[in-house]
Order: sequence, then structure tokens, then C-alpha cells
Amino acid sequence: MKASKGNCRSMGASMLFAAVAGLAVSASGCIIDGSSNNGCSPDLTVSWRIVSNLDNQVITCAEAGGADTVTAMIDGNGLALTPFDAVCPGNQSQGSFIVPLDLTGTYNVSLELHSGGGNGTLLSETPVLVQPVDCSGLSQTPRADLFVNF
Repeated sequence: MKASKGNCRSMGASMLFAAVAGLAVSASGCIIDGSSNNGCSPDLTVSWRIVSNLDNQVITCAEAGGADTVTAMIDGNGLALTPFDAVCPGNQSQGSFIVPLDLTGTYNVSLELHSGGGNGTLLSETPVLVQPVDCSGLSQTPRADLFVNF
């Protein structure tokens, strides 16, 4: 039996069932089935917004040089530097996306804004944030402003 994403702390009855059934339960209340090291599937919500360097106004992806991809660059806690790409819709100026991680822990997160896909032209990047990730399903980066010269 595996705990579903984001519900590791609200499993009172399941914990009792797990104990009776002889299943292991983590300190955070997750039933461990051996499919991950800590018994849950931690997610990180990454929030972003595009801001013009010219007048400090929020602008859309299309106005930001045709931006089409927001990439979260994440490493730490055993994860090598890994890109996670999300679409930057032309009419949006901000958004968020979920990055699935294998383990809880502390990760380094930075964002990049590209036109032409994740390997295309780099339009902006944020400094590295240090972000703890747990099993609560509520792990979220502060909104990162992606400043562009448009």
C-alpha cells in the first residue's frame, strides 16, 4: 500500500491499519511500501512571473521576446542538476507548475525563461533558491520574478 501524493500527514486510520498489517510507517505518517525511500511522493510547486527591466511592469510570455518555456533547474539531496520544463503560454504573465521529486529534503532551485524551448535562447534566469520539500503536498517556492529587457 502506498500513500498518495500530499496526504502523508493525514493518515490516522491508515496508520492504525498499517500497524495491524505489519507495514512500516514513516515519522511523517506515510505508509512505506519500498517504492521510495521515505514512503511518499513529494512534489514541489514552482511559481514564476515575468517582469520588464525597462519599466518594472508585468508582461506576458509573448511580450517577453516570444518566451515559450519556463525551466526549473533543480539539484540537491542526491539529485544532479536537472531541468524541468513547463510551457509559457503567450498570453500569460505568471504561473506555476509542479515538479515531482523522488525524495524529501532540501533542493537548490533556479528558473530560466527561454524562447525556442528549453535549449533555445535564454531570456532570463533567477538566482538559486534553497527550498525544503516535505510530504505535506504544500512545498512551494516563493514566486520568482523573471526580469527581461523588453
